[in-house]
Amino acid sequence: MSFAAEQKNYSERVVRTLIKETPKGTLTIRSNLPPGSFEGLEMDDGLGRFAHYSSIIRNVETFETISRREGGRVTLALMEPKLIIAYGICSYPDTEERWSALGHVMYEMAAVEVSRNFRGLHVGRCVMDLSMDDDLFEDKIAYMQGLSWHWDLDGKGLTAPQYRLMMMHLYGLYGFREVYTNEPNLTLRPENVMMIRIGSRVSEEHQKEFRYLRFGIKQPK
Repeated sequence: MSFAAEQKNYSERVVRTLIKETPKGTLTIRSNLPPGSFEGLEMDDGLGRFAHYSSIIRNVETFETISRREGGRVTLALMEPKLIIAYGICSYPDTEERWSALGHVMYEMAAVEVSRNFRGLHVGRCVMDLSMDDDLFEDKIAYMQGLSWHWDLDGKGLTAPQYRLMMMHLYGLYGFREVYTNEPNLTLRPENVMMIRIGSRVSEEHQKEFRYLRFGIKQPK
């Protein structure tokens, strides 16, 4: 695989491109795509609705919506010229979420998904590589919430505990570690998991606030 030489700046966004050769053809992975980048693209049929699992994103218009949000980041893996076979999305937490209490210090790795038709090619690693290739993360507490009802256990042929370990291994490669919380969605099932990566420039005060926030406690003065 190789990085494309050029980088383009759209409205202060640097779009990075990675080319990956696979047994199924050449993939182009692009990160931090700006609004207007998604016209004419199509979702691969391995990203869809199945018996025990549905893709988090099933239409191209959703990528446009995310890219227009402040801090919204979309990474796509394309089988050229226009077929989306994997994606990664990041954003600030919604205002109704617990984590929004810390403002823009918190940054969610909301989803990484690879089409059922293209798994086993290490495409997820490429999507993560480009999604996190930004100095922005040194100012953030990046987090992922692994909720088992979103996991494609049938497609992977894994149990929920096995899938959990797979996800923890992937995110661990990028400096994420598991943390405990009483956040209601995460405590619904024992296999659910939260992982975080604390950037090198995140203040001690924000780290302390986050430790209290994990359990819904307002930091004492």
